[in-house]
Amino acid sequence: MQLQYLGTAAAEGWPGLFCNCKQCETARLLGRKNIRTRSQAVLYADAVGIGEVEDILLIDLPPDTYMHVVQHGLRLDRIGHLIVTHSHHDHFAPAELNYRGGVFAQPAPDFPLYIYGNDKVEERYKEEVDTKREEWSPNTHYHVVENFEPFEAGSFTVTALPALHDPTERCLIYMIEREGKRILYGNDTGIFPDEVFDYIAGKQFDLISLDCTNGTKPEGTNHMGMPDAQTIKRRMESIGCLKPTTKIVLHHFSHNGGPYHDAMVEIAAEHNFDVSYDGGIWDV
Repeated sequence: MQLQYLGTAAAEGWPGLFCNCKQCETARLLGRKNIRTRSQAVLYADAVGIGEVEDILLIDLPPDTYMHVVQHGLRLDRIGHLIVTHSHHDHFAPAELNYRGGVFAQPAPDFPLYIYGNDKVEERYKEEVDTKREEWSPNTHYHVVENFEPFEAGSFTVTALPALHDPTERCLIYMIEREGKRILYGNDTGIFPDEVFDYIAGKQFDLISLDCTNGTKPEGTNHMGMPDAQTIKRRMESIGCLKPTTKIVLHHFSHNGGPYHDAMVEIAAEHNFDVSYDGGIWDV
C-alpha cells in the first residue's frame, strides 16, 4: 500500500488565512513543503494514482479538496470509499459532494460513493446532500460506523476507534488493514483513550500517523505535540504494537506550534519520527 498526504495543516492552514505571524511569514517566504493545506489523505492498495475503485480509500473531505485535485492529481471520479474522522469543517465539507453529478460532472461516476463516519458527520451530510437535487450527488450512501466494529471499505478493512478531541461528538481515528499490512491514522486527537490501547494491544502496525498540531509543545487533551507522540510511541511499544520497521509520521500541523518544515524534520529525526508534507508519499 501507499499513503499519500494531500493536506497536512490544521483548520486555518499554514500560512493561516488571515495570519502574518512569524511562522506564517516564514512559510510564505520559504514556500515548498512549508505550505500546508487542510488535512486529507488517500490510501492506495498498490501505487499512488493507480487502482480500481475498490482499491482506493480517501480520508476526509476538507474545503481544500479541489486544491488537492489540482496539485496532486487526486481523481475523485475514481473514489468509491470515503472515511471521515469528524464533522469539523476543515475535515468535512459535504457541499463538495453536490458536484458529483448533474451538469457538474459529465459523465457522472457510474459507481456508488460510500461515506463512513459518526452521527454528527451524517447530520452534516444530510443537510448538504439530501436536501439538494438528487442528480447533483447521485448514488452516494452514508453509513454510521461504531467504535471497535470492523467494516469493509472496498478492499480495505477499517476499524473506527474513539479519539480524544471534541467532547460534543464521537470523533474517530482509524485502523486500516489490507493483506497483512496495518495502518493507524490518528490525527485530531489527544493521547489515545485507554480503551484504544487495550484494543490495539498486540496488533503490530506498519505505519502510524500521529497528530502534531502543537509542534514541539505538549498538549495531549485535544490535539498533540511531539512530546505526546513520544508518549504514544512508548506506550505502543510496551504493548507490542511496533515492529523494527514501523514508520511513525507526524501530521496535522498548526503555525501556532511551529517550527517550519525543515527545522521540524531535524527535531523529529532525533526521535525516529517522519514529518508529513502536502503531497508526500509513504510506502506501507
